[in-house]
Amino acid sequence: MLKQYKVGILLFDYVDALDFAGPYEVFNLTTYSSNDVKKLFTNQLKDKPFSVSTVSQDGRQITVHNGLQVTPDYSFSNAPLYDIVIIPGGPLKALKLVEGNKEIIAWIQSYSDKLIASVCTGAFFLAQAGILNGKKATTNRVALNLLARSFPEVEVISGVKFVDEGNVITAAGISAGIQMALHVVSKLFDEETAKRTAHTIELD
Repeated sequence: MLKQYKVGILLFDYVDALDFAGPYEVFNLTTYSSNDVKKLFTNQLKDKPFSVSTVSQDGRQITVHNGLQVTPDYSFSNAPLYDIVIIPGGPLKALKLVEGNKEIIAWIQSYSDKLIASVCTGAFFLAQAGILNGKKATTNRVALNLLARSFPEVEVISGVKFVDEGNVITAAGISAGIQMALHVVSKLFDEETAKRTAHTIELD
């Protein structure tokens, strides 16, 4: 039986679109073999390394930063148990909204023993949940100083696309989430699988 991982991507109002859509596409377009790639585009592929879904606090439609409307697959109450959780970020109003939401932070905290990864300012939510204490982390370059000031117990790293601290991975801004997701593919499968995915999404 081939290993399949359940990936949950958190959604909330004002989330940045590419923060979640980048990893969403990377995981959905990963295959077990090169023979499977053609099947991806004809919807004939049944077995995939990752089963990806989106989840929000109440499962109701959210409004992405810049206005896109998205309906999540699940709410916290009916979501499956995930192996991997992706925490995207957003602008300052998204930060304020999520950091002040005890239920969202508690949900993130409940996945602290799984593979959990943030994109962009999603690192603030991991820090708020205590998951980054004593760890190295990164975020969007414009938010690095704010992260360091807000969470002195986190060692903030600049000039990198992502930081891997075992079961906790933080990515830099927006498009860095794609590189981080490819790194997760390589970590859980192998470099060949990650290279095949990068080729599939036409990332050099």
